[in-house]
Amino acid sequence: MTANTVRSAFSKNASKVTITTDCKGQECLESIDPNAYGYFVQPIILHWEDRATEWSGKSDKVEIQIITYDSKTQKEIGNTTYTGKSKWLTFGGDHPQDLLEEPTLKYVESLYK
Repeated sequence: MTANTVRSAFSKNASKVTITTDCKGQECLESIDPNAYGYFVQPIILHWEDRATEWSGKSDKVEIQIITYDSKTQKEIGNTTYTGKSKWLTFGGDHPQDLLEEPTLKYVESLYK
């Protein structure tokens, strides 16, 4: 869900976005084609709580770190961490993944300015 949220945010600005499950971290960064991809993005889930807020009164919480690398230089060009917390009264509609879209989109848009 996190990878899809990041993919969706980048898709608004990039012509090609791929999620890989074949490699991780530095291995991926070194193996991607810099002529095909401008960025390598590594989302990291730091904290994820999906609570039954409507009956427990405890909010859903999420904390995500996104590290962005320039694929040509393999240098880190962005590193951000953000958190989200659902409302106390959700009527069953909020989940941690619902808290990701807005801050992820803001971060990605900042890379293209």
